Amino acid sequence: MRHTALAGSYLVLETTNTCSLACVHCSVSEPGHPHHARTGFLPLATADAVFADLRAVGARFDTLIPFWLGEPLVHPAFGALYQSALRAAAAGVFGKVELHTNATHLTADKVRVALNLAPVPQVWHLSLDAATRGTYRAVKGMDRFDLVDTNILGFLDAKAARGARWPRPVFQFIVSDNNVAEVPAFRAKWEAACRARKLPVRTAAQHVPPGEDAVVFFRQLDSPTPEAQARANTVFRDAMAREGLPLPREDRTPTAMDGENAGVCACFWKSPVIGWDGRVTTCTRDNRFENALGNVADTPFSQLWWGAEMAERRRRVARVDYAGLPVCATCFIPRSANASDITTTEIEAHG
Repeated sequence: MRHTALAGSYLVLETTNTCSLACVHCSVSEPGHPHHARTGFLPLATADAVFADLRAVGARFDTLIPFWLGEPLVHPAFGALYQSALRAAAAGVFGKVELHTNATHLTADKVRVALNLAPVPQVWHLSLDAATRGTYRAVKGMDRFDLVDTNILGFLDAKAARGARWPRPVFQFIVSDNNVAEVPAFRAKWEAACRARKLPVRTAAQHVPPGEDAVVFFRQLDSPTPEAQARANTVFRDAMAREGLPLPREDRTPTAMDGENAGVCACFWKSPVIGWDGRVTTCTRDNRFENALGNVADTPFSQLWWGAEMAERRRRVARVDYAGLPVCATCFIPRSANASDITTTEIEAHG
């Protein structure tokens, strides 16, 4: 097994599939979705075992994302789990830790966990998607607008007061046709909130730029069909043009897309996903685990991700052969702005 550190690689570790909201663009809002037929929390022992396994085999990912289809801050052992992730990162297993939260549970105890002294780059994406209560309710499925505002402003106050380096706050807005009118107001609101606290801030689209300053971040919506994706691309591109925000990968946001995957998907090399129940799959779009490799409760993650079955899948995917992988065969994301790239050199180096 070769554990080449690949640029842009990330491990998604789902702490829970339960959520305090029901966002319209998330499977949580889909009645009967199998990912949420059974809910639970990732055991701390499972996370520790994954981190120990990676360290033992000398593996490294650029980023650990302790989040997928639930709200990580509701985990009853969130603090201990996050500290375990920081220790793994400090040991060289991860280059940084990137948390995504809707901030409904960003209470004082969670703020204390966030504002730590670990020498590890940390980014917290605050998933907001609205500037007003009405739009927030329409997008997020529940009315938690005032609570979230209060929690985030308290977090910014504490960060400013302590002069804390980490985490880097990212105010995230997924642009869609039901909230696009609020892009200017959202930008103005969170830029002003940071500047009032003398926190450096900038606004970016499509990708979070390197740095430590706060970012008001607009990203493209991933949609379930090529037709819907084409519409989302146009809405996003036009909104960013009005804001004067450049798109680093504008050539990857076509106005027309088909449903055939004609590219090599980097997910098979760069972005494994471990569900809260231990199942391992190849990307976050596989929320039904159609590409499941096994379970870390039975087999160490390193054996699943770098074992014989994945090696064979990679050989086929490198030839753009998605036979036996139906969720991949019709996926259009490898040509979207939200996809990670992989080069022939990286494929050959990784094995």
